Amino acid sequence: MEEFLHQEFFDWVEKAADRIRSYGGEGVTVVHHNDADGLCSAALLKKLCEYCGFEAELICIEKVYPAIVEKIHSSRDGMIIYTDLGGLAADMIDKINAGKSMVLIIDHHPAKDIDSDYVHVLDPELAGISGDIFVSASSLNYLFFRTIAKEEALKYAYIAVLGSVGDYHDRSGGVLGFDRYALEEAIDAGQVKVRFEGARERYFITKFGEYADVIAPRLTTLGAAGYQERAYRLGIKACFEGFDDETLKKVEQLEKLREEKFQQMIERLKNGELRIGEYTQWFHVGDFFYPMGVKMVGEFCQIIKDMTFLKDNLYLIGFQNQPKFIPDLGEIDWEAVKVSARTPTPLERLILRGKMPGLDYLIPKASDAVGGFADATHRVAAATVIDKGKEEEFIEAFEKEVKEYEASCG
Repeated sequence: MEEFLHQEFFDWVEKAADRIRSYGGEGVTVVHHNDADGLCSAALLKKLCEYCGFEAELICIEKVYPAIVEKIHSSRDGMIIYTDLGGLAADMIDKINAGKSMVLIIDHHPAKDIDSDYVHVLDPELAGISGDIFVSASSLNYLFFRTIAKEEALKYAYIAVLGSVGDYHDRSGGVLGFDRYALEEAIDAGQVKVRFEGARERYFITKFGEYADVIAPRLTTLGAAGYQERAYRLGIKACFEGFDDETLKKVEQLEKLREEKFQQMIERLKNGELRIGEYTQWFHVGDFFYPMGVKMVGEFCQIIKDMTFLKDNLYLIGFQNQPKFIPDLGEIDWEAVKVSARTPTPLERLILRGKMPGLDYLIPKASDAVGGFADATHRVAAATVIDKGKEEEFIEAFEKEVKEYEASCG
């Protein structure tokens, strides 16, 4: 495996694995995201905990935020693992944890490393490896699991493939880097077959008799559209058992709800609810997408970003009110708004060429300006959470950063 891995990163995986090996407690809390990659990551960590003899409590959250972290750490002891989120929030988590629990952050988004005896960050971005291209959170958790128990982990290599596809890491025609390493192990184990459609690879999951790019969107639908009703639990179960009739029916119900809500929101935007700035086009769905989760504003942005009623040279930003009830945690004392951003394809090309600033730079900057907490950012897709009422201030800070970038490049 070493030939596939950056040595520094491999050393970090080993150090993180040592935290599990030396852990003397009985329970582990796994805090995970609610998209396909987050659900697959939780599934892998659940099996790892079972192998190690630990009882695992799974907590699904949509964003890392102080009020949520406080709720988790004030009521739970033992080890806490954050996965597919948390990379940029290590400082905040460390302050709230205050030496109470051993914490692992296993993330593939841009991250900040910290010097802490209690909070440890395992993130390929810190070793100069793109988590947006070469390793999904699922593949990272698979490598982590494999370092501890190789033969046991190999049983679940296909789950890493599902997570990678769910995070669109096959968008260039096939998965790359560490994602490909997990894929090849799944192929060798007879769990996946690669089939070609032109220049594109598709990954057939033999256990379920379906393609990964069919299964993964269902997982995201369960986790995101079905967040408030805890449908993500059905998704994690499906990672091992497949989709029974009841789960497929739930997916269909949620897909119908999403389609209806999205179509209605598109009409609202066409009829005047889209706000236009110098560098941004933005909107606020309020509570309209409820009871779907707040990840839906990002999914909505992704779907509409190249529609003809939008301007292809402006950043697209959507706001959605955060519910006060978090399914696995209960009531949270906050007045917060989820912010999601995407880029139309022509603007995306400029970002990737360095002609315009990426969202991984702009969203954290604008978020910091209004006291928000950005996490899980990529160059052309990013999100944060800010206090309700600061939406226009956020847009102003965002546009200020773009203008300053342009001036510096001029």
